[in-house]
Amino acid sequence: MISKKAQAWGFDLIIASIIFISGIMLFYVYSINYPKESNEKLDKLFNSGEFMAEMLLSEGLPSDWDQNSVVRIGLTSNKKINDTKLKEFYEMANNELNPQGYKKSKSLFNTNYNFFMTFSEPIMVDERIIEEGGIGQNFENEQTTNLIKITRITTYQNKLVSLNLYIWE
Repeated sequence: MISKKAQAWGFDLIIASIIFISGIMLFYVYSINYPKESNEKLDKLFNSGEFMAEMLLSEGLPSDWDQNSVVRIGLTSNKKINDTKLKEFYEMANNELNPQGYKKSKSLFNTNYNFFMTFSEPIMVDERIIEEGGIGQNFENEQTTNLIKITRITTYQNKLVSLNLYIWE
């Protein structure tokens, strides 16, 4: 006579094995795909930063833009930083002084990411150094994730300086 208990135990073992193997497979698939998601986020941040840096080092649209007429932000004239455009950008994109202007500048950059721009030299507006140290939303007191830095060389006040653009979520 064959015992039916052994057959039932064998069936339970098969079901448990299927559940265990399914769990291992799900974990494996998730762990393989997870790094791709974070790399995609960093790629998007980097691409957005590259685009913003290129825009900043262009003349903008129109070439003599101000806060009311700007279509595309650009800080240069004849491949040098234009003090008038820099002042307009500072007044528009300073998050502490003008939160709506900061949102507008993000919209003009076509990005949802936060940004902060500095030079290797102090930024002068109306012959005084700006207190914030840069233009945009300062990230030093912020909870940031995925912070990247884009650096470009340009001419500001007849000196070669590096433009540093910080982008984060």
